[in-house]
Amino acid sequence: TPQDVFVTCKNLPKNDLLDKSDPVVMLSAMNPLTNQWEVLGNTETQKNNHDPAFTQPLAVEHYSQQDRQLRFSVFDSDSDTADVSKLKDSDLLGEVIVNAIQLKSQENTPIVFPLQGKNCKPDTLIQLIMVPTGTPLSEVEQHTRGNETPYDIYVSCRQLPKNDLTSKSDPIVSANALNPITVQWEPVGATEVRKDDHDPNFIRPITINQFTSRDRQLCFQVYDSDSDDLSQIKADDKLGEVYVPFSKLLQSMGKPVVIPVQGKNCTPDTVIQLIVVPAGTPVDDIEKSSQGEVTPLEVYVMGRSLPKNDLLSKSDPIAVLNVLNPLSNEFNVVGTTERKENDHNPNFTRPIPIEHFSKKDRELRVNVYDCDDEDISKLGEKDQLGEASVDLSLLYASLGRPVTVALSGKNTTSESVVHLIAVPAGTSIDEILRQLRGTVTPQDVFVTCKNLPKNDLLDKSDPVVMLSAMNPLTNQWEVLGNTETQKNNHDPAFTQPLAVEHYSQQDRQLRFSVFDSDSDTADVSKLKDSDLLGEVIVNAIQLKSQENTPIVFPLQGKNCKPDTLIQLIMVPTGTPLSEVEQHTRGNETPYDIYVSCRQLPKNDLTSKSDPIVSANALNPITVQWEPVGATEVRKDDHDPNFIRPITINQFTSRDRQLCFQVYDSDSDDLSQIKADDKLGEVYVP
Repeated sequence: TPQDVFVTCKNLPKNDLLDKSDPVVMLSAMNPLTNQWEVLGNTETQKNNHDPAFTQPLAVEHYSQQDRQLRFSVFDSDSDTADVSKLKDSDLLGEVIVNAIQLKSQENTPIVFPLQGKNCKPDTLIQLIMVPTGTPLSEVEQHTRGNETPYDIYVSCRQLPKNDLTSKSDPIVSANALNPITVQWEPVGATEVRKDDHDPNFIRPITINQFTSRDRQLCFQVYDSDSDDLSQIKADDKLGEVYVPFSKLLQSMGKPVVIPVQGKNCTPDTVIQLIVVPAGTPVDDIEKSSQGEVTPLEVYVMGRSLPKNDLLSKSDPIAVLNVLNPLSNEFNVVGTTERKENDHNPNFTRPIPIEHFSKKDRELRVNVYDCDDEDISKLGEKDQLGEASVDLSLLYASLGRPVTVALSGKNTTSESVVHLIAVPAGTSIDEILRQLRGTVTPQDVFVTCKNLPKNDLLDKSDPVVMLSAMNPLTNQWEVLGNTETQKNNHDPAFTQPLAVEHYSQQDRQLRFSVFDSDSDTADVSKLKDSDLLGEVIVNAIQLKSQENTPIVFPLQGKNCKPDTLIQLIMVPTGTPLSEVEQHTRGNETPYDIYVSCRQLPKNDLTSKSDPIVSANALNPITVQWEPVGATEVRKDDHDPNFIRPITINQFTSRDRQLCFQVYDSDSDDLSQIKADDKLGEVYVP
């Protein structure tokens, strides 16, 4: 298939001492039989041009069943006739080797390659466009463009640098588009001039056509100008510029795209904001389009561990909600809560209304102040307790659930936070709590303890367990109930369960506190810190996820030991204790265990020991060892093989902890065995 290749170059190196280079492009193809490059043709010579757009195409044949390597070599030619036979290696400015199939596969589309050469830079480029033979240059341009769609681009700038000695700059923005054929920047349009304005919001949009067949590279240049006449602008009037593909703006249709401006006096805060919309879109429709669906919300605010700002009393906090205006780049006050007196953990009851936009996020800033009254106009930096920033989209995604954000400030700590709950406007507090909780399931928790510490001088402790739950709104522990008191018992198995509600959409922290109580009625209001034997904090979801299964935790307390334990079993409300035991067991399967021992120690002075083995199983409800069975006695035998097995049931729902104890006994009657008869023991699941 006969094809033409149009060539454009950009930023060619200089090869002449006095003038620019005079480039010509020579096309060669690799002959696969001779493995030699064969010259196919060349372009015209472009005089004194480092960015040539050659009008004479290079003819090449494309083979459907055989790829070809093509070499495009750019030379500096001293001949007007472009006689390539006179070119020398020293005239070579750069070259690139490509496969013909690559150009053919993107026919009518410009492809840019870096030129390789001794003096070539990263921005020394060659652009190749393969088209059917005979295609005129004007049609090539049409092919690369495709259909045209007009768009308006609205421009804003922030913190432009000063260019005048006595006044602010008078900015104007000029837009340019890169022509891929000529590789030249061509003017597209410009805004009006804004007088004495370093943060201009230009009213007149720049209209530009987007081509369906290719992207367009755009350059926006900001000048300090006394006139809308761009021809009067000089190079030293430039404040800065940005480069951006048009496709990036189209991807954010109707939404602002913010880009840092590059320039000699620009700072990191010097930015340009571009909003692209279909041509002719009214400004009001732009704002509405950029916002999308509007949802009125209310934001409830709670503070935790706020710092002290007064010498004699606690702070009197008030929360102020601000939203970032993307055009002015400033935070505007949306609303405030009420003022709370002497409260470092305030739960503000007055919500702050705000609108959520489905197509545009909003950055929020919460400032918490120590305030003597609700007039926020009097507040200053010295009154600020802390501030926190969060995107409204995060609150909206967590609708009805608290979002915790750390407060930053001079005297804040790692525990200084604000909880923010966004809800649909008009939602009541009770409805918020219901949404937070989800489905409520009443549960009972049975409690057993093991090896509790002694708290009385003369007797054992009289334990009672108090259950508390953390209220996420107040951040306080609230008492839910307590068990009965067990007299003189360090291993209590409480029969009175603790009632607790499980929430499907909200986990709860539960605190089980074991006290030594002197009251038979278990009046927890009379309990003191000195009565605390130990406690453990667990998540309700952990107990719920293992419903009907005992879970053992170590108790934490001043006198607790590693074997001071608490066992918790969550069951549906009303489940009797006997059924709890059945749930934890599941189906039972009987097994026989045959026992042998080797090299038992001697326990008698005159003869060998008479061993017997007793088996015990741990009851997970009472946390007590219970006898299971025993072997017979073997007389005078330190290596006994017991004949009678020990029968034990295995439960499908849980494992069993076993203890095998070996005694020296004169009888099979285990009740006659004393502690000093024990030869040894083992524990095994």
